[in-house]
This record gives sequence, C-alpha cells and structure tokens, in this order.
Amino acid sequence: MLNRPLPKPAADVGLLLARVLLGVVMFAHGYQKMLINGIGRTTDGFENLSIPLAIISASFVTVVEFLGGFLLIIGALTTLVCGLMSVVMVGAAVFVHIPKGIFVANGGWELVGVITVGLLALAAMGPGRYSVDRLVREYQSRQREQTLAFARG
Repeated sequence: MLNRPLPKPAADVGLLLARVLLGVVMFAHGYQKMLINGIGRTTDGFENLSIPLAIISASFVTVVEFLGGFLLIIGALTTLVCGLMSVVMVGAAVFVHIPKGIFVANGGWELVGVITVGLLALAAMGPGRYSVDRLVREYQSRQREQTLAFARG
C-alpha cells in the first residue's frame, strides 16, 4: 500500500512542478548566455573550455536552454526538448564537469547529472495533464473523431 505510485492528480502536479523547475533553471542559463554574456562571450568561454566548434556549440546550447526552457515550462514539445537538453547536459558533463569530480562545489558533475536524469524522467513520463502537449493531443483526437464521423456520413 505504501509502495505505489502517486494517484494521477498528484502525479500530474508532480510532473508540472518538475517541468517548471527544470524549465526555469534551463531558461535562466540560456538567458544568461544570450542576454547577459552574449553569444560572443559565451563562445569565448566555450573556446577556453576546449569545447569543439565553439561558436556553433555556444549558439546551440544557448537556443536549447533559452527556447527549450520556455517550452518546458509550458509543456510544449516536451519529449523533444528534454532530449535536446539532455544532449546539452551530457556535453557539459563530458567537456567540463566530469574531470572535476562529483561535487558541484568543485565544479563537478552532480548538478548536470541530476538535471539530466530529471529531463530523462520527464521524457519517459510525459509532461502531465497541465501542459500544452496535452491540449494539442486532445485537439488532434477531436479532429480525428470529427473526420471519421464525417467520413462515415
């Protein structure tokens, strides 16, 4: 009895909270890269870290974090966004954090690891009831039903 998943309404609230928290964190990092540091300084930082194709990598990461963070907050294209953000996080781990050990205080990988696993869990579970993705699915389902009803005459 104690070892069951949350009831559906509580699970949807949990998914909403996880999605919004991860989205805000990613959006904030993208905002910092895009509007505070700018792509030029972000690219310089990537070059100093020996990240390959620094201008392309910096641009990709910035857009994924900024736009993807917003999309994650509203629950739109959740699986795709989580996948792209996971690629960004794995890149950050490989090129920056793993060589520094586990602890974030030392620049280690624990934060990017937790974010990556959270993103993968969201991709696996879906965005939940309170999302744009759900609204789109419901609209598409209604459209299919109407098309089928019209075709039957």
